[in-house]
Order: sequence, then C-alpha cells, then structure tokens
Amino acid sequence: MDRFPLPRLATVLLAAALPLAACSKDSEQPAQTDTPTSESPSRTQLVDEVSQRFSTLAPASLFSQLEQCSVTDRSGSYDCSGSDVGQFQFFDSDAKAASTTQLLTELRSSRVVEDTGARVVGWSTLGTSAIVTVVDNDRGQVLQQLVSMDQDDPREVIYELGLAARPS
Repeated sequence: MDRFPLPRLATVLLAAALPLAACSKDSEQPAQTDTPTSESPSRTQLVDEVSQRFSTLAPASLFSQLEQCSVTDRSGSYDCSGSDVGQFQFFDSDAKAASTTQLLTELRSSRVVEDTGARVVGWSTLGTSAIVTVVDNDRGQVLQQLVSMDQDDPREVIYELGLAARPS
C-alpha cells in the first residue's frame, strides 16, 4: 500500500494538530465569559454529558478529573480540560474515526499501543509534538490530546491516563 508522500503527511498531521494546538496541558486556559442560559447546559452538565457520551474512550477516572467542557463549532465535538489531566478534544464522527484509524495504523510517524479493530489507541507525531488518540470505530468516536514529547512520553501518558493497559 502506498504511503503518504512527505508533503501530504505533513499536511495531514498539521491538519490534525491545528485544532489541538490549544490542548497542551501546559497552555493557559482562555477566559470563559459566556454564562449558561436556560437553553444551554452548564459546564458541569456538559462534563457529565461528555462522560456518558464518550464513556468507551476513556476510564471513569479520567472523566472525573475533567473540570469543564465546551461545545466547539463542530457538531458532536467538545473541548474539555482538567488541571491534573490537561486538555482533550472529543469527536462524534464516523468519518473522523475512520480517517484517524487509518492515520494511526498506516503512517510511520504513528505508533499503536492497542488495536482490536473496534478500538485503536496510539499517537502520531509531528516534530516534538504527539497527538495521543483513542478511536472507537464501532461508535464512530475519537478522543485526542496534544502532548509535548519534550516533556512527556506519549506511551506513558496513555498508560497513566488509563487509555490502554500496560503490557504484563
């Protein structure tokens, strides 16, 4: 199977990383000035909604450490953060799940920690940044977190967050 040529690979990884540029756990939290209305759920309600909706992607222990979530401009997409776990993006999209699975399993710049077919856990790199990713192909859902490899080993981040079990 043909690999992506380097310019295309850089474009694909950059496109995947740009929405996550603000998701490093070291980046400052933007000030939130909007207040919930009777039509929009509160941040706590959104954390609960994201925890239930994306429960197959991460353990309850990760969701319990999220302090806030916000709906992004994409339908079925959420940005969430917690001071101890950093920032995450959650996507509810069959197309994103399929393309992300392909990216994780076919590119040299990606590493897979777990692949059951239905669930894929790993990371993709661009320079010194890694995008830690969990895909649930059965539900068409994706979790992603941007990690600086200068500070953290993506494999250890995956294990510490409970996204995959350490091999025995």
